Formats: sequence, structure tokens, C-alpha cells
Amino acid sequence: MEKDFIYVHLDSVSNSVLSKEVSFSDYKNIVQQPLKNLLLLNASKDIGEYDSHTGFRIIRGTQKVEEFLDSEAYHTYIKKLGKWIDFQSLDLLHELTPVEISELLYIAHAYTSLHSPFYYKLQNNFIVLTLPDGFTKTYCRDLNLFYDFFAREITNRVNECINEKRILFKKTKKIESIPLELTHELTPLLREGAALSFGKITSRDTVSEIGVYLVEDRVRNLQSQMKESELMALVIYDHQKQEWSIKELQTLAPGL
Repeated sequence: MEKDFIYVHLDSVSNSVLSKEVSFSDYKNIVQQPLKNLLLLNASKDIGEYDSHTGFRIIRGTQKVEEFLDSEAYHTYIKKLGKWIDFQSLDLLHELTPVEISELLYIAHAYTSLHSPFYYKLQNNFIVLTLPDGFTKTYCRDLNLFYDFFAREITNRVNECINEKRILFKKTKKIESIPLELTHELTPLLREGAALSFGKITSRDTVSEIGVYLVEDRVRNLQSQMKESELMALVIYDHQKQEWSIKELQTLAPGL
């Protein structure tokens, strides 16, 4: 099943991440500086307010942004291939030139930026682009923030796998969060395109093993792309010691 894996392809040159099944919904608990405003690149008339200068819908103010990101309306927006950019100042937003606005339209259409994805006038930290087939492309000014989302996703997945089949009234197992520095060790694989498989974890495990497969950009039918010959590493959680570790099974070929 698709929910049994997550996919990540990291581009550290453009500070972008192509991912599938990684949730970016918990912004307010991860992003240290609250997002002040959102520029919605393809929102319907029932979301936010219309900005006549850019022709886009916007969400203004930290509180309204947090409420929107937590709302069912946001999840519906994302399911409809929603795309957004944060921005700092309405005054600076209104200084965008027609060419700069057209570049934003291009990003929404082509899922890539013509120049830097981080605009002086917007002072944006993120661009979130929902793609077809459940993929998300996210530009992060600080890529360390992506690892926060990535680590939380891994921890949550193991927690769900271990506890969802436990007997009613039986005490749930507490899963310690995977250390961020450990997720950074996966960077060489993430740069090539890697899928993490959670399908074999059960509630009876004392040690949970997550297979890390090199799938590169073969993103169609990802499940079938996870071949045992391309199992590169195991992310391991020892439930008794409550410790995480990584076991390398293969090294990347020279040139990768």
C-alpha cells in the first residue's frame, strides 16, 4: 500500500524537496518563526481575500495563517493541488512587478522557478507546490526545517505501525523521536531519490527496521521500484533501549 512508504528526493542546490507521503501540516510546531502571510497561487474565491495587485488570494496575519493551516479548508485546498508562498509584508507584496508576478504564475504551472525561489520582496521561507499523484515539491530557505518534518514523519509512522494493531486496553508503546542528526546521515541517498518502507513493521517487534531503497527518479508505481537489490540501508528503532540507529547495507556507486 502507498501509505507503507515515504519518498524523498532532495535538491540541495535549489533548496527543494520532492516528496510523497511526508506531511507538512504541522508548521506551527516546527517552524520557529510563525508564518505572517500566505500568497495562494490557485485558490478559489471562498478562501482568504482577493489581492487586486497580484490577482491572487491571500491569508493575512499570523493567527489567520495558523487557523487556515489547521483547517479542513487547507486540507481540501491541498487535495486540489494547492500551491502557496509565505510573505512578510503587504506593502512589499504590492511592489511586485508584472514580470515578477508572471514568474509566480510560472512556478504554479511548471513546478519550478525561473530564478531564485526566494524573493527579496516577499522574504519568503517556503514555497509549497502540490503535484498530481500525491507528490509535494517544497522549497525551504533553511533545509534543516525539512529534516524536522522528515524526522517527525518517520517517528509518527513507526508509532502508528506499532500501536495500530495492539489489543484494546493494552498500553501503547512510546516511541522516542528520531534524532535530527541521524536523519542527516541519509542525505546522500535522499539526494539521489530514496523510498523508506514501513510495510514490514508489526506490533510484535522489539526492533523495528525501516528499509531505505534507492529509487532515484523512478516515481511511477514506487512500490514496484523498491527492489531488494537496491536496499541501501536500514533505519532501526530498538524498543527496549529506545534508541535509533542506521545500518548501511550498500554504498552508493562512484559518481552518484
